[in-house]
Amino acid sequence: MPEYIHGGDVYSYAAAYGGMPLDLSANINPFGMPETVRQAMHAAVDGCTRYPDPFCRAARRAIGAAEGVDPAQIYCGGGAADVLDRLAAVLRPKTALLTAPTFAEYERTLADAHLQFHLLHEDEGFAVTERILLNITPDTSAVYLCNPNNPTGRTIKPRLLRMIAEKCAQSNTWLIVDECFGDFLSEPARHTLKGLLANYPKLVLLRAYTKMYAVPGVRFGWCMTANTDLIEGLYRAGQPWNVSVIAQACAAAAAGERSFARQTALRIADERAHIISELCRRGLTVFPGEANFVLFRAKDTALREKLMAYGVLIRDCANYRGLGAGYYRIAVKTRADTARLLAALDSIQEGH
Repeated sequence: MPEYIHGGDVYSYAAAYGGMPLDLSANINPFGMPETVRQAMHAAVDGCTRYPDPFCRAARRAIGAAEGVDPAQIYCGGGAADVLDRLAAVLRPKTALLTAPTFAEYERTLADAHLQFHLLHEDEGFAVTERILLNITPDTSAVYLCNPNNPTGRTIKPRLLRMIAEKCAQSNTWLIVDECFGDFLSEPARHTLKGLLANYPKLVLLRAYTKMYAVPGVRFGWCMTANTDLIEGLYRAGQPWNVSVIAQACAAAAAGERSFARQTALRIADERAHIISELCRRGLTVFPGEANFVLFRAKDTALREKLMAYGVLIRDCANYRGLGAGYYRIAVKTRADTARLLAALDSIQEGH
């Protein structure tokens, strides 16, 4: 089998250890899915006797209403990764600029492009700074940004993000901004480029309901762009029924749960502050982040394997470009889940 490089591989754990672990390797809302979303998915089962709507009309209308965006500017896919694949197939960039570290799927989908990497510096807290503007030139076909970034959890300062958008427009460069973790921010409206869509035809914003609404098994993501030619190209870039009946029903219901997202973001902020404090108390180097996960560095380069023996799964970040052995990412979970992680860390540090 091919190597699996992401978090959430509870199946390999179950095969090796039996049972399911406390999974801190995937950044899913620990408070579960809203009941309205659960009910919508159950109600959609009878609709599975028909092909899915290839244009996801009901889901796009619901998302458009929630986001204040024309549904015609929304393309839906079977998860954000599906949309990324189609974007690469349609845009076919000759050169692409990525940050490092960042989400590995960008690099995977851009296998035919010449890739340039803007290295994020640990002594800057892995923040994107104005240094990146020097890397955007008329020879840059596309820039991919993750905001907040995975695995660092850092956001790009809103003023700088707009400077990047303007530099991309001046260079006739596509700008793809992954905002999939934006709902977990305390002030998500400050960090989205949604208000620039109408004036920037080469701007694409990527979103998903996977993390916030705890439905990674459903697979639903989408992008927003004012470029209708790109939207048409995305439809032609793959099979027409890429979003299941159940996923479309889930998305339409999730779009109406804005209060749930706001309350979750507040709860996550409290839990994140708690876990950062506890990790620092244990001598770990924790990097400042604003999302529902935390990046830290430990001297123990076998920490992931040791925690697995305690039934806890974390994300080893050694395979992220720009990181290395000893870097780990953990999802922000409930206080009880955090206590379980901390107890395991204490046992490991004490040599038990």
